[in-house]
Formats: sequence, C-alpha cells, structure tokens
Amino acid sequence: MSWTDERMEDPTLAQSEGMSRLLWSGRASYAWDVKWLAPARGIELNGREVVLAHLRREASGMREPEFTSLRCSAGERLLLDEFAVRFFYSGAGLCRAPIEPGDFVELHRLRILELTDGRITTETCIENWTVLPPPGDRRRAPESAAPPCPKGHGS
Repeated sequence: MSWTDERMEDPTLAQSEGMSRLLWSGRASYAWDVKWLAPARGIELNGREVVLAHLRREASGMREPEFTSLRCSAGERLLLDEFAVRFFYSGAGLCRAPIEPGDFVELHRLRILELTDGRITTETCIENWTVLPPPGDRRRAPESAAPPCPKGHGS
C-alpha cells in the first residue's frame, strides 16, 4: 500500500497511518476512467484525477482520525475493504455527509473495489454515519481547512 505524492504535500493527511485507507490506491492503482460511488450520499465521480481530488478533500475534513480495520478480502477481480474511522468533522470536505461541523463521528465504510488487469475500475462505498458523544464530553470547534465540495456534490 503506497500513498500518492500528494499526501506528502499535505501534512494534515499524514496524521494517521489509517488515512492510507482513504488514499492507498493512488494514481497507479486507479484506472484512468475509474468510477467512484457513494450511493447513500448520491455521489458518483468519474476519472482518476477527480476521484483522487475527492479522496484528498474527504481526508482533509477529518480531524484526529482513529481507524479500525474490520475486514479485507481480495480476489482477482474484487477487493473488499471494510473499516471504521472516528474523527471530529472540520466542517468541510465530506460532501453530503449527514453530519455537522464539530461533530464527533464514526464512519463505517465498506469499499467494494472492482478490478480489471490489476487496476480499480469501480469503487463503491457503502457507508453508515453515526454522530457520537465526544470523548470526555468535549466538542471540537470546526476548522475550514478542507476545500468546499465541488459544484454538484452538495455540501
């Protein structure tokens, strides 16, 4: 699992090794015409650069992320990667997510990666979002580090 060069340019993405769960595929693993879907949020993206920019934006919206690996299963044509991540939401970067700035969130994501010739051609993310009581009953102030959602993604 290697990260893209873009990770090195943004120190906020290096907060946790678990962040690689969002970015591990990188430019080399995605097909140029990859399709990325998050059906519960109504997001459908097309193209490697668009998908990578989206994943970087999502990662930048997570403050103090803590990842838990739940399952990873790989075959020749399909890879399943399931994890949970708890974080404080910065207030930007997670388009159409049912959360508010400053919320302490648990995102449970199952990534279904369809492969052709060793490259990801479709990534479908099945997600469950839960707002939790903050640890120690503290709430983080929102930060505006993440760029806004692109037009058509919602907010």
